[in-house]
Amino acid sequence: MERLDQELDSLFAAYRDAVPDPDASPDFMPRLWGRIEAQRSFVYRLRRMAQIAVAAAAVACLLGGVLFTPVTKHEAPAGSTYVDILAEAQPEDVLATTGMRLDLLDTDQH
Repeated sequence: MERLDQELDSLFAAYRDAVPDPDASPDFMPRLWGRIEAQRSFVYRLRRMAQIAVAAAAVACLLGGVLFTPVTKHEAPAGSTYVDILAEAQPEDVLATTGMRLDLLDTDQH
């Protein structure tokens, strides 16, 4: 067991000798980030720009949907039927082209 401990200690000593301590100078982080940025490829930058473009398009769609949606409030009078509400929603010329007569839809005249 002691032989294995000695071999392990010698292995760690050889590793310490082979790998120097990292530089702790003030420009350590800028140099580290410089090496990281140098390894980033064009594809990474392109992917990042595409993600930003998709996010911007989604925001534009949502904003456009909110801004351009008309805010209308249709309250049906009490006692209205589904046909009455549809007749009020359509202009008279559209109803005339379908062959519907407006006097048949008015229930108040009877």
